[in-house]
Amino acid sequence: MKPFKLTLLAITTALFLQGCGDDNDGSSTSQSDQSDIDTNIVGFWSEDSSNDNSLSAISFMSDGTYVQVQVNNESLVDDPQGGLEWGTYEINSKTGELTTTQLFDENGNMGLSDAPNLSARVSDGKLILQVDENENGSIDSDEQYNFSEIQPDGIVGAWSFDDVDDTDDELIGVAFLDDSQYVHVQVNSDLSVDNDENGLEWGTYAINPSTNQLTTTQTFDSNAGKGLSEPSTRYARVTDDEQLILDVDDDSFTFSRTAVQEPVDEQMLSGLWRMDSGDEELVTLSFLDDGTYVQTQVTGPTSSRDEENGIEWGKYSLAADGKFTINEIVFDNNGTTGLSDGKDGLIKVQVSDDTLTLSVDDNDNKIIDDNESFTFVKAKSENELGIWKAKAGQVDDELTLVGFLDDQTFFHIEVDEKPPFDEPEMPPSGMDWNLYTLGNNGLFTLGQSLYSNTGGNDLSFFYQMNISVSGDTLTFNGYEDQIEVQNNDGETVIFDRQ
Repeated sequence: MKPFKLTLLAITTALFLQGCGDDNDGSSTSQSDQSDIDTNIVGFWSEDSSNDNSLSAISFMSDGTYVQVQVNNESLVDDPQGGLEWGTYEINSKTGELTTTQLFDENGNMGLSDAPNLSARVSDGKLILQVDENENGSIDSDEQYNFSEIQPDGIVGAWSFDDVDDTDDELIGVAFLDDSQYVHVQVNSDLSVDNDENGLEWGTYAINPSTNQLTTTQTFDSNAGKGLSEPSTRYARVTDDEQLILDVDDDSFTFSRTAVQEPVDEQMLSGLWRMDSGDEELVTLSFLDDGTYVQTQVTGPTSSRDEENGIEWGKYSLAADGKFTINEIVFDNNGTTGLSDGKDGLIKVQVSDDTLTLSVDDNDNKIIDDNESFTFVKAKSENELGIWKAKAGQVDDELTLVGFLDDQTFFHIEVDEKPPFDEPEMPPSGMDWNLYTLGNNGLFTLGQSLYSNTGGNDLSFFYQMNISVSGDTLTFNGYEDQIEVQNNDGETVIFDRQ
């Protein structure tokens, strides 16, 4: 049996720039800088003008790759203007300008590779591609192409082969449309258009509702009989709406959904996230229940830490596509580091399980470059571990936080009641970071100081400290001397888990 090859439309299934705008009335629109456009183009899109004799679909992946597939109705057997295009893309978040670099291109002078002055945006649920083909600085009515998103549902959607790294292929995927059409794409590691096994397969499919047997009929096939055109008995099943399993004769192949933009919300961000930056460094992000964030920054050797270390506290808003907007910086004593110094640029966050990816457009080119993304891991939040915020009215400070990490370190943050934050009669605002121990009886003891920028006004002035945790509530008791301990007459602060 021939090896089973599937190439995903998960990278982009797109046939395109053909037969659009036939009802041109000669009108045009000017290209302009639109600051509020939606450039979240990740998804699987099918062109609205496609018909039974043509295919035009495109898939933009969240990893910055795309796949475009196209077949014109002039020739369904050997179409020099039809086929597969695969590459990488970048989109300007302010203007929608779309730039692409091709890894494989067998569709002649069609597709994104030959589209001058290309821009993209999403409007009213549609993907709008505009191409200034005559380069007159305006978008004529026949230079705009509208695509509708194929919503994942059951087998419908774009799927990527899980074990592509174990094959000789770079791209393996399959996509099923909601009108009984399917697309299969495949590109070998040679990336050669002269390799007959590289290319596109397009046809119709049916699934027996009783047996899950999958049958296909090919309309266009440029991949030398690979994919779903090979005579075999196939069964298809979807598990948890996340994995597609294709059983082919005696083999089984697993695919995962792709070209799906997972929405991000504040609940997904909540809690404490830490960057793996070494035992002597503390770079964290905490997202609190009041719509604010706190960043800690302690980097470099202990003996030479400077004003670039400290904390930052601000108010933020979050779009479903992960665009992170800093609305106000409330407090900032970490110099030129932190999010505050990029607050007017593009910042995005994405969450996958216990990993948060923070992307900051440091060079202000409106694009996230490879070296502008930072990975944080969700800190444990159990027993005393995690981030805690003092209940309103418990203390005079504007913000009081304590964080316990699973490396037996503890940080304490206080920000004064109001600006200016370092009033002479009040302890300086800032952060302390220490080792700690917590006994079974709740006795809380500070160990070695790892960092402090509060001028020595930390928790070490307490004679004794005790901590108790009940669910999502932490109670702190601090005593200034033995008499307060004996009389149980210390300072009590109640914290909520974030």
